[in-house]
Amino acid sequence: MAIRISIITPSFEQVQYLEECLRSVHDQAYPAVEHIVVDGGSTDGSRQVIERHAHELAWWCSEADRGQSHALNKGLAHATGEVFGWINSDDLLLPGSLERVGAAFAEDPNLVVLTCVRRLRHPDGREEPMAMDDADDPERLFTAPRINQQCTFFRMDAVRAVEGLEERLHCVMDYELWLQVLLRFGTAGVRVVPWELAVFRAHAASKTARMRAAFLDEQASVLHRMCLSVGLDAYARVLALGHDITPSLRPLPVDSAQHERVRDMVVAFLLKWHHTIFSRSDHRMMRALREERLDLGTLSTEQQEQLARLDQQLRARSWLAFRLRRKLHHLFG
Repeated sequence: MAIRISIITPSFEQVQYLEECLRSVHDQAYPAVEHIVVDGGSTDGSRQVIERHAHELAWWCSEADRGQSHALNKGLAHATGEVFGWINSDDLLLPGSLERVGAAFAEDPNLVVLTCVRRLRHPDGREEPMAMDDADDPERLFTAPRINQQCTFFRMDAVRAVEGLEERLHCVMDYELWLQVLLRFGTAGVRVVPWELAVFRAHAASKTARMRAAFLDEQASVLHRMCLSVGLDAYARVLALGHDITPSLRPLPVDSAQHERVRDMVVAFLLKWHHTIFSRSDHRMMRALREERLDLGTLSTEQQEQLARLDQQLRARSWLAFRLRRKLHHLFG
């Protein structure tokens, strides 16, 4: 008997993509898919599209909600599958994807998370495969995860155990769920397989395109919460200098034994996104990082290069001096 897979589609005001998304799920040659659509009360014709497909859905609604995470949790309340994945209304599954997913979970009772390859579809229709996680370096699943959300599937028991999605997050709820599951269940049950299973659509109205700063603020908020849990208060203060921290996030299962892992996660985040200074808050945060003389752990070659570039910029000790130096560099090279 095929393992039951619950696919949840959160939707809001994306009628131009919704039909293709729904068909990509309904056209799967897989006998045990349960598709749930949670629309946030769209007024662009999305409801009418959903109604045309209602006979193929296990449950659906179109009503105001508190955002994508709330929509996903509403869908989870109606889900009965053994495996959970979600596909946003502007993305789609590739043919035969669920057959592969179902077989993988059925064949391996120890499989907790399956993550694969997604294709990036550009506005002009071009597609290319995106990078996947590094299966040979489990620690990078914490410090540098890809979170290929459209083609990542979880054992439903694990999702229930962590109580679904964090509703205070609107951009990085997939990252937080990934950490909740991996920190609780470990990385032994994670499988990274080079199957192309889904399409991530790039377009100007997407949340990814419109809300880059919010994505970084929310990721910093998750890390800030973890820092406070393991006694990395100085790192928490540094993050708060450069980011709008979301308060009262639920705790992640970390303690002082994971002190170094959390430190490495924060360092990786700061150097990846802030080794080049663009704003006053960047300057304030990264100057505090260096002036605190915090233990940065063992840095990779790439991180050492990022740190060197950062230190070069921080030779200008004030934001005004930094801006003046940057302007002179642009004028005279």
